[in-house]
Order: sequence, then structure tokens, then C-alpha cells
Amino acid sequence: MAIRRWRWTVRLLVGLILIPVLLWLVVVVVAPTGWARRQVVAAMEARSGRRVGLERLSVCPLGGIHLINLEIGSPQGRSDPWLKAADLRLDLSLLQIFRGRLHPRRLEADGVQLRILRRSDGTVELADLIKPIQEPARGSTAVRVADRVAFSVRRGQVTVIDEPTETRLQLEEVEGEGSSEGPLTLVDHLRGTLNGGPFRLAAQLDRTDAAMSLEAQFRAEDVAVDPGMKVLRYVVPILAGAAANLNGRLHADLYLQGRGASWNDLCQALVGQGVIALKSIDLQGAPLVAELSKLVDLANPRRLASIQSDFLIKDRRVTTDHFTMNLLRLPITMSGWTDLDGRIDYEMKVEGLTGRLPERARRVLGELNLDVGSLTTLTLRGTLNQMAVQVNGVPIHGSMLQESGPRRDDRERLRLLGRQLRDRLLR
Repeated sequence: MAIRRWRWTVRLLVGLILIPVLLWLVVVVVAPTGWARRQVVAAMEARSGRRVGLERLSVCPLGGIHLINLEIGSPQGRSDPWLKAADLRLDLSLLQIFRGRLHPRRLEADGVQLRILRRSDGTVELADLIKPIQEPARGSTAVRVADRVAFSVRRGQVTVIDEPTETRLQLEEVEGEGSSEGPLTLVDHLRGTLNGGPFRLAAQLDRTDAAMSLEAQFRAEDVAVDPGMKVLRYVVPILAGAAANLNGRLHADLYLQGRGASWNDLCQALVGQGVIALKSIDLQGAPLVAELSKLVDLANPRRLASIQSDFLIKDRRVTTDHFTMNLLRLPITMSGWTDLDGRIDYEMKVEGLTGRLPERARRVLGELNLDVGSLTTLTLRGTLNQMAVQVNGVPIHGSMLQESGPRRDDRERLRLLGRQLRDRLLR
């Protein structure tokens, strides 16, 4: 008798366990996923203001939904999507979709392709999606819905296009985790590769209206330099105007922070510091090398250099007092600044310059009683698109130091330069 009661109890327990499972499987199999897909697409379009494409929606047996081949279009339309996701999992149930409560607590994205674009006029493609969020006024009865979302990314690809600086970066194999709650977004860690070299990023963004803030740290190692990295000119001005076949290896460490009442104020107030190193950088075709070649014998056809610089970012300027470059055993140190409008002003000290002057240059400068030793200090001024190497404010042209001797007007300029240098030394 006891055995029969035990068997009946076991069967009852098994039934209580299996019935909900079977009911859930029936829901998964016969669920109106077409209707759910339309509901999700409509909700995403309402929130983003963009056209949304979704190949299909499926219900996970263990809970949650999968969005397969999601695309969110640019402001111009779906034909040019800024976001693609091969598989996006949300911890939403069909019941939540039926009730119109599309507030997931976790988001897992696999196979993401994201484009971050700043146009030539300075506008950002995603500006309308990252607007400042206004906090409820004090005393307001409005209650904000708990909307903390934890997210993770795998097998991602991020394309960064900055038209004003002619920069294009392709981040591959991106993976990481973070969270978003109201105006606060945290990127706990993001890692991947940039041109074959590993990078890491951590960031925090607070979009609270009138009290916005940003903090970020970026590190990269052994990155191959390519023509799409023209933003490097702001930190390494000798790369300005360099040939398209520029190559080398990059190591960088950058920290940024800023606060402001608006995006524009925040960007204007950005401060930070960083270290950058370039190894085996080929400067063939760089304007600075061409300018130095007028003064110095650079017979080696390959202009391989190593560069190291510490820099500060403040008041819309990138400033350095510790820039060193070794070009064909010609040590060059620089101090000065590049502003965000592309203007540059640096002072260069070139060790051993007098020993590298061609014989004809020595002879011409000697005839003019010019203190050759003072040529160790040069200046680099102009813009990132047009620069000039000067001695005490006077540009040195190759025609001044030709074998046949300088032209009359060049000779007068050199005499003036000689007097300026002597006056400077006698002060």
C-alpha cells in the first residue's frame, strides 16, 4: 500500500514538472513569431526614429528571444545601415511583447557591425541617438522605469570614420561587456584588434542634461600604421602631408576626460594625456624630411625613423615637451603644439646638424659669416597641410645653398639671418 502511494506521489510530481515544460514547448512551437517580429520592429523604429530591418525572430526554449539579421538604417534610409547584428538575444518573453513591455535587462550581440561617422561638417551620424537625457525635476511625481541593461558583444566589427581629419579605423574581433542605465553608460572592457595589433578600451559616459561627462582610456600595441590614421598628425606633426604609403608600427596609451553642459562644451573642455611610440616608421615623402634634406645630407633613400612622444591635451591643443625622433642617426627633439584647427608651432633641436651639412652649404654659409652652430635650433610652423622649416623665422630654401651659390635675393636673406642669429647670441 505504501509503495502504491509512493508511486502515485512520484507520478504527480513528474506531472507537475513536465506539464509546464510541455506547455512552454507548445508556446515556443506555435507562438505567433511573425506578429512578435512586427511588434519588436515597430518598437525599435519608434525609439530610434530609423527604419529597422529584421529577417526573423525566434523564441529560445530556455527563455528570451533571438533577433536574426537585424539592421538599423542611417537617417537617409535602410539601404545604408549603421548597425548590423547577425544574432541579438534579449531576455524578453512573448508575454512581455504581448503586453508591449519591451524593456530587456540583458542584451547579447554576436556578429555586430557598427559604423561611427563624423561628417566633414562636424555633425555626427548618431547624434540624435545619443542626445542628453533630462533628469526629472525636483518634486516631480514622475517615476522613471528601471531600465538598466547589461550588454555583451562578441565577434564585433567597428568602423570609425572621421571626415574632418581624414581618418578611417577598422576595429576587428571586438568583444566586451558593459551596462546602460538612464543617462549613464559604462564600458567595463572592450578589446579586439586594430590593424593586427591588440587594443583595449574602457569608458564611462554620463548624458545627464547640463551635466555631461566622459572618461575613457585606450591602449594599443604593435598596430600597423596605414594611410587611414591621419589623426596621428595631431600628435606626430612630422607625419603631416606624408605619402600614402606611410607604414610602421604603433604603440599608444591615451586617457581622456571632459565635462560640459552640452556635447559641444564637453568636446571643447576635453583634457588628457598620452604616450605614443612609432617604430620603423617610413618617412619617405614626408614634407619635413624634404625640408631637412635642403640642409642635411640624407643620402639613404629609405627614411626609417623611430619616434617617442609624451603629450597633453588641453585648451583644444595637443602639447608636448618630450618629442624625440631618430632619423638616420640624426637625433631630433621637439617641443610645441598642434591645435585642433590644424595649426602647428614647434621648436626643433637637431644634434650633430653641422656635421651633416653638405660642403657647398658650409662654404656658402661661411662666406656670409653665418654662425653654423646656431643651426641646431630650427622651427616648424604652419598647418598640417602646409608647413615650413625655418631658422630664426626665415625659411631656408634649397636654392640658397646650390653649388653655384645663392641668388642675390637669397644672399640678402641669408645675410639678414646671420645678423639676427649673431644678435640673438650676444643678448
